[in-house]
Amino acid sequence: MAARQVPQQEDFAAEPRSIDLRDYWLVVRRRWVLVMVLTVIGAVAGAGYAFGTGPTYSATSQVVVTAVTQGPLAPSTQASLQQVNMSTEQALAQSAPVMAQAAGLLQIQPATLQAAAAKRLTVTVPASTLTTSNVLQIVWKAASPRAAQAGANAFAQAYLAYRHGELASEIASLKSALKAQAASLRAQIGQVSTELGRTSSSSSTHQTLVIRLNELTSQSGATDTQLATLATYNDSGGNVISASLPSKPSGLGHSTILVLGLLLGLLVGVLLAFARDVFDDRIRDVTQLERKLGAATLAVLPNAESVPAMGRGGARHQVPEIATAGSPNSRAAESVRVLRATLSAAASRRNLHTFLVVGADASVSSGRVVAELGVALAESGRRVLLVASDMRGSALPQIFDVPNNNGLSDLLARGGDPEVVIRQPKQASGTPLPGAIVKRLAVLPSGHQLTHTLSTLDSASMLDLLESQRNAYEFVLLDAPPATVSDVFALASHVDGVIVLASEARTRGRAVETVRRSLDQIGAVIIGGVLIGKGKAGRHRQEESAEQNHGPVDGPAPADSERSRTAQPPRSAPPVTRPFPAIPSSGTDTPSSGSAKRSS
Repeated sequence: MAARQVPQQEDFAAEPRSIDLRDYWLVVRRRWVLVMVLTVIGAVAGAGYAFGTGPTYSATSQVVVTAVTQGPLAPSTQASLQQVNMSTEQALAQSAPVMAQAAGLLQIQPATLQAAAAKRLTVTVPASTLTTSNVLQIVWKAASPRAAQAGANAFAQAYLAYRHGELASEIASLKSALKAQAASLRAQIGQVSTELGRTSSSSSTHQTLVIRLNELTSQSGATDTQLATLATYNDSGGNVISASLPSKPSGLGHSTILVLGLLLGLLVGVLLAFARDVFDDRIRDVTQLERKLGAATLAVLPNAESVPAMGRGGARHQVPEIATAGSPNSRAAESVRVLRATLSAAASRRNLHTFLVVGADASVSSGRVVAELGVALAESGRRVLLVASDMRGSALPQIFDVPNNNGLSDLLARGGDPEVVIRQPKQASGTPLPGAIVKRLAVLPSGHQLTHTLSTLDSASMLDLLESQRNAYEFVLLDAPPATVSDVFALASHVDGVIVLASEARTRGRAVETVRRSLDQIGAVIIGGVLIGKGKAGRHRQEESAEQNHGPVDGPAPADSERSRTAQPPRSAPPVTRPFPAIPSSGTDTPSSGSAKRSS
């Protein structure tokens, strides 16, 4: 027996792509429910806040603060107007004494006003083109225009009244001090005058008392002048520019708050969508599958529907629908033909004949994909053998309605002629197959259950069987249990290439990576991956993305072009080597003619 030539593994690496806005759009589309829910919540919260709080009106009164303009407190100069410490006045306008006077003007309790002022009162010193500013802006917010106007004016008047009282108190203190000083000076003048009358005019004492009397008289005159000018002091502290009645609410309107709430909800939804996508390991698109598998994506197939089919003996059961047989003009069938084209190109370029189709996990049916691909290959003129190598429950016998009492397990356990148990199916999922497809399509059922499946599949008999059939058929396709079963890796070591299936939004990325590492360890060749989409109509968006990123795998599809069929016609079926002793066929089983018999 000649050793099987193992095809060389072609290097493939999913090249990192530049940032594409479509990638972000795909994330949002995958999480559109989350984004929509949070957007609606944001809009509802904005509407509730807008209509729950009601409109707010703001009124602004201004106080031009001035210092005392005459007298000893401040010289009557222009510079004296800029000597007021506005930071102190800003704090004073919000102090408890001013608050108490404003409460009196508004006729409410000081404690109530003080509690409201924390949210409604704002006192600022606006910027000025000069080095300092002597203006206080007092803003009061209320639910009505008149309440806002009254509040702003009340605080301005209360502040100015308090400042006037402080200045008046200072002037009163000064007046009292000047009066005391004047009385003291007059008493001293009287005393000096008395002493002056008792002394001789020629004495030195007399001269001293005269000088002292002149000084006291001068001081008394100055004090009297200051007392006389106290009435001219400006102790008002400034003047008020009253607040006008606001004509419209201040701040953001209801519609603006509603839009902001909607935008905030949308932003939070998008951020959460990206966060969930980062931590979600499930396969979502072809790029992610290629990155995890380390091989190109051959095609994107839609999910399959189940259809009732009539089995032998009148029993009805559910089997996956085969689109290439039941609806050959559908998008699902076209997706299978894309897989046929890419696989045919790879097989022609690298001389591959036997393929194992395996799901990365239990969410994918390899039997359905093998059946679809087998019908499509036979439709294009290839001779195809489908081997139900999933000993734990292959779907191929049910799909093609062929007997399963003799099959692969019997050949491996007892030997015999494969042509005895190979069947030519007449229908797929209850749909009759055209005669041209029937002539080119053959199915080897799984047969009886075996006790030691792994040791049987990983045997020289299995390798000899595949070698004999790869010479009789252009394509030999094996279905397999999920990659979590050890049978897969026994079969993978006997075939030319492995096709890995993944289910969109169900298969985990780490499951695909585990399959890739396990296949690499046994030296199996990964031909590529197939993504099973969630939709039943196919995922043409992902197919177009795969073509844009990588193009058709291994070049054009020679299988589907007239020129390719002319350049590489189907091989004639050579005689099949039979290393197994003959197995007598069952009376109920109609043996399928072998390659040599079918040639005749």
